[in-house]
Amino acid sequence: MSSACVKSTSISAQLVLRREVCIGCAAPLRTQVFDFGSMPISNSLLRHDQIGKGEMFYPLRVMACDVCTLVQLAAPPPVESHFHRDYVYFSSYSVSWLRHCADYTQVMIERFALNAGDQIVEVASNDGYLLDFFKQREFSVLGIEPSESVAKAAQSKGIPTEIQFFGANTARDLAARGIRPRLMVANNVFAHVSDLEDFVRGFAVLLSGDAVLTAEVHYFKDLFEKNQFDSFYHEHYSYYTVRAAERLFSRQGLRLFDVERLPTHGGSLRLFVCRSDAGHAPTPRLAAALHEDDRFLRTAMSGMNDFQDRIIRTCDELRHFLVDVRRKGKRVGGFGAPAKAATLLNFARITRDLLPYTVDSNPQKQNRYLPGVHIPILSPEHLKAECPDYIVILPWNLKSEIAHSLAGLRPSGTRFVCAIPQLEVF
Repeated sequence: MSSACVKSTSISAQLVLRREVCIGCAAPLRTQVFDFGSMPISNSLLRHDQIGKGEMFYPLRVMACDVCTLVQLAAPPPVESHFHRDYVYFSSYSVSWLRHCADYTQVMIERFALNAGDQIVEVASNDGYLLDFFKQREFSVLGIEPSESVAKAAQSKGIPTEIQFFGANTARDLAARGIRPRLMVANNVFAHVSDLEDFVRGFAVLLSGDAVLTAEVHYFKDLFEKNQFDSFYHEHYSYYTVRAAERLFSRQGLRLFDVERLPTHGGSLRLFVCRSDAGHAPTPRLAAALHEDDRFLRTAMSGMNDFQDRIIRTCDELRHFLVDVRRKGKRVGGFGAPAKAATLLNFARITRDLLPYTVDSNPQKQNRYLPGVHIPILSPEHLKAECPDYIVILPWNLKSEIAHSLAGLRPSGTRFVCAIPQLEVF
């Protein structure tokens, strides 16, 4: 739910991207997960005056490392294509996500005996939504966020936020200024990092003693088994298993000591990380997760053809459904303009002829257009005015929350549609 925090400027990172070698361990990439062809940048929403002036499309090819098991993009575009001063993703528009963050705050305070005044540092802090929960409990908080638009929103709420990318140099600067966090947070950011070596080294610099890093990442096992292929897009450089994460941290002198399965984003991992010499004992839950991962990885690589067939079949089913209902004269709208929508709609070839518009609660996205397919993004009030026959929920991971918020449309006969993991009309 956040933006990237390490800039792809090092020579080693550029060589990794050009040579199609693993960004985790530098081994050659040989196993293809799926090739989507050329796709637009997912969060590059267009303004009306940009329509027809051309867009940048980049290859979207997903590979898996045979050595460290990290799943990743081959030859992705530079990180500057995604994260900039006009970045439009604000995490605080999801009620369920805010509830998740409030619960996290309480659990971490209790588990690690945190006290008011302790330093909490979040990398990829977005608009400060999570740090605000700690600030309300009188902790000393600091956010690191490279995208100016969301960072300034955090600052306006009184959340101290540094507008920069995170890596070893940033960490050294913070350490020199006396920053010694008891807890570091990195939620949904590892996927956005092209230079993983430098990024993880930054945590190794800042963590001291028994300080803890918690990181939340989309779990590739859930993505694979639940057909969540629209989570593949250029903003995501990598996708994680527990085993891949363990190997990534150990290379920089850090140690994974616990892991928790979460329902967020369709299936995530919460990783608990400390220095290799810290006192946190590995949990039985970690051992069980590693065993489950190893068993999954042995079969997943041989099941790629079935995964690829499922992706194509899902896109065909959604397109055929929309063609059919539009031919019958039914009114169709969408809800949400998440980054994942760019992958689904572009690969399924769904333009505004089939989906005339979508709506989004984030004012930063309204009156813009989805990249590639040029579907307009309107205010949610438009749904209430039109009462469409079908609403396609694009952020499928929030479908219950969204359907509940639109319950007032049900008496008019409105039905909801989700394409992931398979076409569902309800």
